[in-house]
Amino acid sequence: MTRNKRTLVYVAFALILGAALATAVVLARTPATAGGSAAKAAASQSSGSVLGDTLGSASLVAADPAKQEPLLDKFTSKDPFIPLTTPSSGGGGSSGGGGSGTTTAYAAKIKVDGTSYTVVNGDKVPSGTAAFSISSVTSGDVTFAVIDGTLENGDSAITVNLGESVKATLKSGKSYTLAVVSIGSKSSGGGSNGSGSGGTISTSGHTISVLSVTSSSGVALATIEVDGKTYPDKKVGMVITTSWGQVKILAIDVNGQTVTVMHGDQTVVLHAGQVVVK
Repeated sequence: MTRNKRTLVYVAFALILGAALATAVVLARTPATAGGSAAKAAASQSSGSVLGDTLGSASLVAADPAKQEPLLDKFTSKDPFIPLTTPSSGGGGSSGGGGSGTTTAYAAKIKVDGTSYTVVNGDKVPSGTAAFSISSVTSGDVTFAVIDGTLENGDSAITVNLGESVKATLKSGKSYTLAVVSIGSKSSGGGSNGSGSGGTISTSGHTISVLSVTSSSGVALATIEVDGKTYPDKKVGMVITTSWGQVKILAIDVNGQTVTVMHGDQTVVLHAGQVVVK
């Protein structure tokens, strides 16, 4: 009986020892697996944390455009020598320093059948029953447009050059002798005292022009016409009584073909062939 008990004790002890060993083996294997799982989890967490940081950085960049890298393919090249803005042209203006757009207007002294007239564009001649309208006055000629009908050659107008005299015959058979004696600009003259040279000063009904500048025995002479009346061979210092008032000859330049006259307190330099309307 004692032997059987001892055998049972040994068997029980062996079973307990086997169970203990099996448990030890199980416990020994369990930490390794847990460690592997933990390592995988750690790696996963590490990977996840890196991914999370990348996403976070992207969101920060999106929130701050200054940190975004520019897409260079969206930019176009720019020539540094081409200005960013187009400078405004100053040309063609009538004010400021960009130049003046003023067009010179002319007045002409003409004769129709020997009667003198000072005309500008739009005037009609001769007086009384007008046959022509002045359609153009340039620095070198005057154009006469037929008011009613045409010329005998069928033209509606005739141009007469400065210094020329032309016979114009209308289709009706009526003839006129047209002459252009002188032409001058119709712009205001300069000078604080109203004096000017080479320009028409104003228009108020009186005309003055120099028909010729000559010399005789060394004495300079000028032939002047005022309001259609001729005053020939006037010397320096002479005073002419005209319908415009007294006109004094101050100077005569034969070479320059100019005459300086004074009317009242106004001094005017006249060129031969120039008409000044006062």
